[in-house]
Amino acid sequence: MAKTAESLGHKIIGVMDAEHTPREQLANDFQCPAYDSATGCLDATKPEAVLVAGKHTEMPAHIQSCVDRRIPYLLDKPFADSAESLRQVAEESMKHDVFSALVLPNRASRIVNVVSEMITEGDFGDLVLYNSRLNNGPPSRYDPTPSYWHNDPTISGGGCWAVEAAHGIDTFLQFVGDQDISVVGGVMSNSMYSRVVEDSGIGILRTENGTTGIIESGYTYPAGKRGGDHFFRFIGTKASVFEQYGKNGEPLIEIHTTDGVEFSEDISHGERIRGVMNMAFDALQNGDTFVPTVADAVRILEIQDAVYAHARHNLNTNGPHQMG
Repeated sequence: MAKTAESLGHKIIGVMDAEHTPREQLANDFQCPAYDSATGCLDATKPEAVLVAGKHTEMPAHIQSCVDRRIPYLLDKPFADSAESLRQVAEESMKHDVFSALVLPNRASRIVNVVSEMITEGDFGDLVLYNSRLNNGPPSRYDPTPSYWHNDPTISGGGCWAVEAAHGIDTFLQFVGDQDISVVGGVMSNSMYSRVVEDSGIGILRTENGTTGIIESGYTYPAGKRGGDHFFRFIGTKASVFEQYGKNGEPLIEIHTTDGVEFSEDISHGERIRGVMNMAFDALQNGDTFVPTVADAVRILEIQDAVYAHARHNLNTNGPHQMG
């Protein structure tokens, strides 16, 4: 996020991390003062906006530091280790009208914009089925990095579902709105690597009007290949739209209508991050609102938590090896 902010013309004036090694790495990367606490960083640097990212269990406190000082913030996932741990500070943020923006790149993707436009123009019909998959490489890729804690369930709350599911859930919520949502299925599996965190997670959701959402996250993509795969499926009563990767890793969009099939290419993940951050900065500078906010993060986590609860209730849907 910080490197993207710099590329958009913004200056990083301070960084923080409670751990020495990543803190020094951040200081070297951005050539600015480094601090071991969020409060110390904000009080010393007095920034115009804050980029918040870090351990699941520490995120609510980081956000609280921004809210207490009424400083606008951009929030990366993971937002917290549970909805309950984020709820109070999210409510305070909304109460005091502190600007918040979730940096979720699907919002800036072409496929999401294509489906949104088709729905607006009446060409898509009603959404019947939404399916997304975000599947990355093995959990071992985190072990030698400052993000090693992704594999510690006492910090992250889980594995791939706790780390990556927010993307797919956010897109589902973007299209179904404020409808009541039920969790009708969930599986957390560590069959691939037998670690204490899941390497494959699937949640099946159902809205009150009958829309089904199937959201998958995983660490099962082959190591040494591309970074992972990201798949979308939007099924409507008038049209269907898909996205998957081509031979060279390009994200390809297929639009199926009664007139035939149209193909186009989506933008890269990096471009999506850049796009959504630029929209957030523009909204902040122009005094506009931005969606999604920290309140949406709570709703995402509510669904994330509910899928975990559904899967963990049954030994057949949680394992087969013991998980934390």
